[in-house]
Amino acid sequence: MTAPLAGRRVWLTRAAHQAEPWAQALEAAGAEVLREPLMAIDTPADDAAARAALASAAEADVVIATSTNAVHSAWQLQPDFTPDGRLYAVGAATAAALELATGRAVEKPDGGFSSEGLLALESLSQLQSKRVAILAGEGGRTTLIDALRARGAEVDKAALYRRRWLTIDTRRLARLIDASDAVIVTSGEAVAHLVDQVSKAHEAGLAARLAECRLVAPSARVVKQTDQRLNWIHEPVIVERIGGDAIVAALARVWKGDRQ
Repeated sequence: MTAPLAGRRVWLTRAAHQAEPWAQALEAAGAEVLREPLMAIDTPADDAAARAALASAAEADVVIATSTNAVHSAWQLQPDFTPDGRLYAVGAATAAALELATGRAVEKPDGGFSSEGLLALESLSQLQSKRVAILAGEGGRTTLIDALRARGAEVDKAALYRRRWLTIDTRRLARLIDASDAVIVTSGEAVAHLVDQVSKAHEAGLAARLAECRLVAPSARVVKQTDQRLNWIHEPVIVERIGGDAIVAALARVWKGDRQ
């Protein structure tokens, strides 16, 4: 039986330390995987502030982890970090990492893994006088913070890591785009950074060639961040519970439909 992604080439832009499980799933399905990250994860700019934020988070009524990077960074900075509050995570992978780190149950959205899905949980609807700590990276998550404050919570964010955006040499960028049938991005910031690099490359037709690739993204919101700058030829592939197996299944369905 032919592998479902046989003959396809997929550009995986995920940070190098997280990409391998997804790459292996794609390769097992027959795809050739082009590993070229758009981002790396660095330690926080202010180490002392991050540690102080973790000390405060340990005593909060609610602790929300927004990513696996946030969970891993928390315990790298403070190996004995022991949060007392009710635990939440934005997605399944983050919840699994937080459960492993704490040995406790973690609540997460049943549907779309996003800030909006988290905010839909009944247990977060009334937060009057509650202290909420958000474990995250530097920047972002303002929607979540504003919504929690509107519900009466005192919210503090622990910025535990930095995203460092990587610049790809123009010739290599062009080769990656020309070689790829699909490009996988994991955030709105990532796809915006990709489009920025293409715009700055000043190579004729490069944006049009990128638009011919299948974009794989975790939500429609991510896709919208390029709607006015790049018109994708194919309907983007939305994989809300994004992961290696889910990406394989989604691309297999799409490309099977193209052959019919």
